[in-house]
Amino acid sequence: MKKWSILIGILVIVVISWQFASIYHQSVKGKQGDEEKAVALAQKEYELKDVTNVQTYFGKDTFYIVKATNDKGEKIIVWIPKDVKKNDMIMKKEASGITQSQARSLVEKERNPKEIKSVRLGMERQLPLWEITYIDEEDRFTYYYIDFESGKFLKRYSLSQ
Repeated sequence: MKKWSILIGILVIVVISWQFASIYHQSVKGKQGDEEKAVALAQKEYELKDVTNVQTYFGKDTFYIVKATNDKGEKIIVWIPKDVKKNDMIMKKEASGITQSQARSLVEKERNPKEIKSVRLGMERQLPLWEITYIDEEDRFTYYYIDFESGKFLKRYSLSQ
């Protein structure tokens, strides 16, 4: 009887592990598929030649942000909403906004963070922005948003750790 209990226990562990692996692979595959569709839409709409980076922004709405070079050799950024409809994509020349390092410098000067965790592009209410996450002087995890084009402060959220 003890052998049967051990055998059933091993079988249950194998089945549960298999289910977790299956769910994980499906979720990763879905995200990659969505990013690939977003890149294909941007390439078709804006005649992109060389895609250099794709990232996903999870804000109020999900956006795929594609950095690329167009057929004129200009560096551009395309913001594509997850639920894309006609004319929902926004394209900006990279030179029309502040750089990632400029966004980082603005936060360092204005907020004096202990540690900057990330600086990434995002989108809220059809407004391209930089999202800077950092640990502030009171050990709070802070989201700081600035306008992509002007570098103006938009909003800030702080969470206790």
